[in-house]
Amino acid sequence: MATAKKERIFYFDAIRAFAILFVLLIHVSKWFVPKEVPHSLYWVFSSSLASLGNMGVPLFLMISGALLLNRKYDLKSFFKKRFTRIFIPFIFWIIIIAIFKIRYLNYDPTLDGITQIVFFKGFVWFVWTIIGLYMFAPIINSFIREHSFKGVEYFLAIWLITMIMETIGIYPVKNIELRYFSGFLGYFVLGWYLSNKQFKLSDKSMMLIGAITFLVSTAVVIYLINMQIKTWENFYLTIFPVLQATGFYLMLEYIEKYSNKSNGSLTGRFYSFIKSSRIGKMITSISLCSYGMYLTHYFLIWCVKLKDYQFHILSRNPFIWIPIVFGATVLFSWCLIWVFSKIPYLKEVSGA
Repeated sequence: MATAKKERIFYFDAIRAFAILFVLLIHVSKWFVPKEVPHSLYWVFSSSLASLGNMGVPLFLMISGALLLNRKYDLKSFFKKRFTRIFIPFIFWIIIIAIFKIRYLNYDPTLDGITQIVFFKGFVWFVWTIIGLYMFAPIINSFIREHSFKGVEYFLAIWLITMIMETIGIYPVKNIELRYFSGFLGYFVLGWYLSNKQFKLSDKSMMLIGAITFLVSTAVVIYLINMQIKTWENFYLTIFPVLQATGFYLMLEYIEKYSNKSNGSLTGRFYSFIKSSRIGKMITSISLCSYGMYLTHYFLIWCVKLKDYQFHILSRNPFIWIPIVFGATVLFSWCLIWVFSKIPYLKEVSGA
């Protein structure tokens, strides 16, 4: 008898789809920030979109934690499945990226130059971060399975303290060793916690709390950055993206839970319609293609930069050109990975 296919959780797909869209948004919009005219209308618009895009990386990490932690698996099968899915597409696309950069962007073709491309230049840092988190996942997984919510709340409390201390500029504290609680691992654990914790408030209240937290924290980030009151070298290790991503995550999670429980209501019927419509299928498709989109989206951005000397795209009206370049980048990377995912052998390296 065939095993029934496991039903996908739609809000996971929605969060992952939004995460890649946020990442693409920040990578596109930052090129349109006019460095020579700070606080102009163009500057505020471009930097505000970049600030909104900051949530992409935390959301990716939170979804990974929600799906990977508190599972029963052996190390061999875990590393074989997870590292194959992450590492093989990365190797394939990084070779293409290295050739492209050396051929068209005049990067150093020596071993040192290639090492910079593979390990340090641009967006590859996130892939190595994910690989590092996957290596630690079995350890934190065992901790969660043994200590459950109490253990996770202990970990997250100290993690949040380090994030607050980083935000106000007093971390690290001399002679207090908190490095094992700081960093990106907290997002990993936070994703599992938010998806599994049964809060005492109603689904509607949690949905509203999430929306308010997301909107207020994003407004604060936009204000701080646009007024140049505060900038952080390690922005992802401050409290603001934690609040942004947590609010957004809770909002989408509890929109689904609230809609499912009020199936006969207008909200429930509308949500069911979205899930079953072309929009829902697009969201699921973008979610499935998200990792490959991350690995390939810069090709179109680099092409825009190459043509900029001729057409001056990056100095034009960002109100018009950010949506155009953003839309083109989404369509290019999404369609490329979708096509690859339908072709035998190429599917294995697509990232879908």
